Amino acid sequence: MTLSSVSQARPFVAAAATRASAAPAQNASVSGDSFALSQQQPPAEQPPVQQPPTQPAPPQQPPAPPQPELKDWTVLVYSVSDNNLYRYMQSDLDEAERVGSTNEMNLLAETSHQPKGGNVVRMKLEADSTPGLKSPVLQDLGRSHDMAKSSSLADSIVWAMKEFPSKNFMLICSDHGAGWKGAHHSESTDSWMNLNDLEDGLRTAQEQTGKRIDVLGFDECLMASTEVAHQLTPYANYLVASEETEGGAGWQYDQALGGAKTTNSNSRVLSGKVLDYAAAALRSREPLTPESMAKGIVQMAEGHQRDLGTMSAINLDKMPAVTAAVDNFAGAVLEGKYTKADFAPVAQKAQKFADFADMSHFVDLAGQKFGGKVKEAADGIQAALADALVANQHSASYPNARGLNIEIDRQANMMNIPNMEGEDLNRLSFDKYGNTKFAKDTRWDEMLQKVR
Repeated sequence: MTLSSVSQARPFVAAAATRASAAPAQNASVSGDSFALSQQQPPAEQPPVQQPPTQPAPPQQPPAPPQPELKDWTVLVYSVSDNNLYRYMQSDLDEAERVGSTNEMNLLAETSHQPKGGNVVRMKLEADSTPGLKSPVLQDLGRSHDMAKSSSLADSIVWAMKEFPSKNFMLICSDHGAGWKGAHHSESTDSWMNLNDLEDGLRTAQEQTGKRIDVLGFDECLMASTEVAHQLTPYANYLVASEETEGGAGWQYDQALGGAKTTNSNSRVLSGKVLDYAAAALRSREPLTPESMAKGIVQMAEGHQRDLGTMSAINLDKMPAVTAAVDNFAGAVLEGKYTKADFAPVAQKAQKFADFADMSHFVDLAGQKFGGKVKEAADGIQAALADALVANQHSASYPNARGLNIEIDRQANMMNIPNMEGEDLNRLSFDKYGNTKFAKDTRWDEMLQKVR
């Protein structure tokens, strides 16, 4: 958000069979009219055969105890609230506590300085409808623990996955966000995670657990970003985030308006808030797949467009095709004789989100204006994005919010983050656009240097 699995050894038995054999020997001796047959000699006495000692069978191993059935979901809210969003983010966790952990879902939180000015703690959120967080603290990480470090994010994910294993895992990052410039502001340590830091945290967690996150959600501003989706693709199956800034209240976590109701076996209508949707879906015992979870978050936002004017769900397995299409578009522009003046009206008309533009709308306008190879490349982006886009919602204020924003400023470095100003913003350090993997893997930044 602007914060927004009896083995039994078989005993060895050796049986030695003795066999005494006598070879008949006949000697015929003829003398005159008579002959004598030699008598057979008895066989030599054989020594007794020694039987090998009987080896006792090894003791049977007791059967392994049955393993508890995994819950369907573990949801971790990584709430970096050591900043001016503290009261909103604590309210979010209080909302989540109204739903709490269920027989089907582990609901966990790591939160900065709880209570305000206190320590960083990890909690398992249990159902409680009274104001304020009442759930037990499972770990106290101390006051100096910096949640805006990549190692801290990795440790939190590893803890949640190992201590609360489940069939599916969702990570919700909650705090300030700034698209490709990163997220998570820890005010007391003046720290911030750029996009490379975010990737490092997710990669480290994946290396330690061997697991990919099923749904990666950003309850933060501007994180439905082409650059973010490209860089974080290896670490999650679905990305859910907002193209635009979010209001202070951000995602709505608690129960409201009856939750989710099943309309048929394949679809749901969400009339409540995100965790209530998940809890109701799990109670119905119909499969709540990662795709269904991602769609449910987008549907949640439809009822809260004052704070969540946009929300998108992206299948990250489809993202490489989107990236390739964007690179092809940039190449088509670079091959043409286009100038900054040519692209100025395109940038002016494109749907804006802070300093960014809607990627699909921007290239669509360019394709309409220039035609030819640019139009063909723009159409290729639309097709790839349509395949990757699982769900998308937007308010009337953002009619051309089509799922992912993108940088269109060739001088991109600093930006104005909503709810941050003055020294809070000035002391943070942001990487330049060229340091993002998207800029390195595509010709988009070269294109911007030419036409923006």
